Amino acid sequence: VFQELDENVVTNELDKHFRAFFESYRTELSDPSIAGRVGIWISGFFGSGKSHFLKILSYILSNQTASNTDGQVQSAIEFFDEEKIKDAMIRGDMAKAVQNPADVILFNIDSKASSADDGNKILNVFLSVFNEHLGFSANHPHIAHMERHLVEKKAYEAFLQSFKQQSGLEWQDERDGYHFYQDALEAALSDALGISQEAAQKWFNDSEDTFKVSVELFCQWVRQYLDTCDPEHRVLFLVDEVGQ
Repeated sequence: VFQELDENVVTNELDKHFRAFFESYRTELSDPSIAGRVGIWISGFFGSGKSHFLKILSYILSNQTASNTDGQVQSAIEFFDEEKIKDAMIRGDMAKAVQNPADVILFNIDSKASSADDGNKILNVFLSVFNEHLGFSANHPHIAHMERHLVEKKAYEAFLQSFKQQSGLEWQDERDGYHFYQDALEAALSDALGISQEAAQKWFNDSEDTFKVSVELFCQWVRQYLDTCDPEHRVLFLVDEVGQ
C-alpha cells in the first residue's frame, strides 16, 4: 500500500477527477440535496485506470496508514502533498473528507456474485459484503440475520460461548456448515436468548425458507448500524467491475 500511494502520479486528468469527487463528497449530510447525490459512477475505457483510481480513493477515504520496509509510517492523505496535488482547495477537501470516520467496503462485484443468486443480484452482493464487513456470515443471509439479532439483544457473546461448549468448536469457523451442527446451534440459541429448545428448533427449520430481503430492509440494516456510530459516520460501498 505504501508503494502504491508513493508511486501514484496525479496527472492533469486525475487532478480533475479528484477535484470532482471530493467537491461532491464534502457536501454536508444536512444538505437537502444529499439524498440524490449518494452515488458516483466512474467511467472510462478498458485499461484506463478506473480500478486503480477506486482503490486509491478507498485508501484515502478509510484514512488508511501504510508502512515501508524502513519502518516509515504515513496516512494515505499525507502522500497527497503539494508535489502530487498543487491545488490547495483539493487538498483541503481531501483533508476534510478524512476527518469523519467511514466504513469503506471495497469489492469486485463480479467475483462476489453467485450464479445461485435469485432476484436482485446486486442487492444480494451488497448485503453479503456488508454482513461480512460487520463480522457476520457472508454466504448465508439468514444466518447473518440471526447473528445481527443476537448482537442487538446483546446475546452474541453468550451464543458463541454456548456453541463452543455444545460442540467444542468456534462458531465463526463452522457457521458455513451450520446444517451439521443443528443441535449445538439450537441449544446455543436457547441459552443465549432464553427461549425454549422447541422455539429454537422452529427458527432453525423455518429460517432459510422464510427469510426475505428487500432494498428497504437492506437500507434499514445499514441505518441501524449507523445509529450505533458517530452522527457523521458514513458507510461507503466502492464497487469495481459493476459493468459486469
